[in-house]
Amino acid sequence: MKLSDYLVKHLEKITDSIFLVSGGGCMHTVDSIGKSQLDSYCCHHEQSCALAAEGYSRISNRIGVASVTTGPGGTNTITGVAAAWVDGIPMMIISGQVRKEIKLTREDIENGLRRLGEPQEINLLDVVKPITKYAVCVENPDEIKYHLEKACYLAKSGKPGPVWLEIPLDVQCAEIDENNLIGFEAPEKPKYNIPFKEIIEALNKAKKPLMIVGNGIRLAGAVPELWEFIKKTKINVVSAMSGTDLVNDDYPYYLGEQGLSGVETANYAFDNCDLLLIVGTRMQIRNTSFEYKKFAENAVKIMVDIDKAELYKRTLKIDTPVCVDAKDFLEGTLKQDIKLKRWDIEKKPVSYEANNKYVDAYQFLETLSGKCDYSVITSNGMVAETPHQALKLKKGQRLITNTAFGEMGKGLPMSIGACIANNKKPVICLEGDGSIMMNIQELQTVIYHKLPIKIFLFNNGGYYSIRNTHLKFFNKVFACDKSSGVGFPDWSKLAPAWGIKYESIKNGKDLDKIKSVLDFDGPIFCEVFIDPEQKKLPKWEAGLLKEK
Repeated sequence: MKLSDYLVKHLEKITDSIFLVSGGGCMHTVDSIGKSQLDSYCCHHEQSCALAAEGYSRISNRIGVASVTTGPGGTNTITGVAAAWVDGIPMMIISGQVRKEIKLTREDIENGLRRLGEPQEINLLDVVKPITKYAVCVENPDEIKYHLEKACYLAKSGKPGPVWLEIPLDVQCAEIDENNLIGFEAPEKPKYNIPFKEIIEALNKAKKPLMIVGNGIRLAGAVPELWEFIKKTKINVVSAMSGTDLVNDDYPYYLGEQGLSGVETANYAFDNCDLLLIVGTRMQIRNTSFEYKKFAENAVKIMVDIDKAELYKRTLKIDTPVCVDAKDFLEGTLKQDIKLKRWDIEKKPVSYEANNKYVDAYQFLETLSGKCDYSVITSNGMVAETPHQALKLKKGQRLITNTAFGEMGKGLPMSIGACIANNKKPVICLEGDGSIMMNIQELQTVIYHKLPIKIFLFNNGGYYSIRNTHLKFFNKVFACDKSSGVGFPDWSKLAPAWGIKYESIKNGKDLDKIKSVLDFDGPIFCEVFIDPEQKKLPKWEAGLLKEK
């Protein structure tokens, strides 16, 4: 059997879809993909392959897979891989490489040789090893099964993350006997020591207990256990940005997203709780603020994380660190005798000031909330923050955001992967006019596959977040507005040129168009004219809302 055929046969066991850009350095792999049962989606940039694979993984909770060529094909994926690394998303990149005989050896590299073989050769593994859980060049064809099985195991075990297999051209086409291949034996699942007695005593003693949840709960497959736990305890819940779609207003004690761009009710609870139970979120600066020494400073902090390093990082001081899988923790805690005290907090709605000239972002999101239950995929900046503040999600509805790495251009390709993972059901893509320019070529991928993605483009004059940052620190803007060279196309002409239906919402009076956009049969591009000076909720810092 040809090795590339065996590779794809194995991939069919872990996924039904693959995202790729073809190239000479991966031609045998691509040929095998074309003969396989996998649904293949050819993107127009390798970064989009990685971002689509992430969107697929987030919706399906499976390993998202991308295939790219050697050299620039691999380097183009790095931004997407780095994002998956930071956020703990299982992903596999399969890249090509030049033939073994003209490939750099370790001795060549240590001697300072930059290239030996063909034009696209580069020592890519040393670049990606710091942002992957496993990165290896498959040089011995008989080891392909071992490396594949090990990569799949590591991508999903412990704290998930990306893995990378590099396969030289002559290895891709090598003949192998699959009966003689050596496999990988996964180690036994570690046994965790959970200090339940200490935790339950602290929970029962607290007068103002609060729980913050994040995507680690979903990665652990523990969403049912989470709902069982909160219904049993009636604990107040806030979410990290990564966990906004875990709990919704069906639960009466959900207070909203917490953090720098969180809502006032959630941040008030955070500042004034006397016990904070952290499950499934790594407590990034977005949650602690840059005043991290003051975050929940009067609370006993219990943090549950599968990654021990997160529990002991210098921006945190955790009273009871618990290194365990979220599912194991919640299952064990449900068996304990918990008698939690109720702490009632008045919820404050998100307010806005609508005007007749533009669309208010919060008004738009409020209207959108009542009209759909599709998955919502967002990009970054205003388009990421405001939905987490204002969208009212239904139970089971997903909201996926560029939570950790902040890379522009993510919304569109991530929506492609999410749509495919959800059996090509409609998906809402919220993109910024600055962000979409980074991967606008993927409109062609949407059109070709007739993916029913409803693209709402926020036209806010471009680069809204960085414009505000420049004004705050320098009292002027540069390199982030039209006057300094950052211009944008006429979307009403560009979208139809791609062959995609165009619509626009110019002010509050046009908001009734949202329903027709959502009901449109197929992909559609709707330009939403947001006030370039849109007012947003004030940024929170730890202790800002603390009672005196």
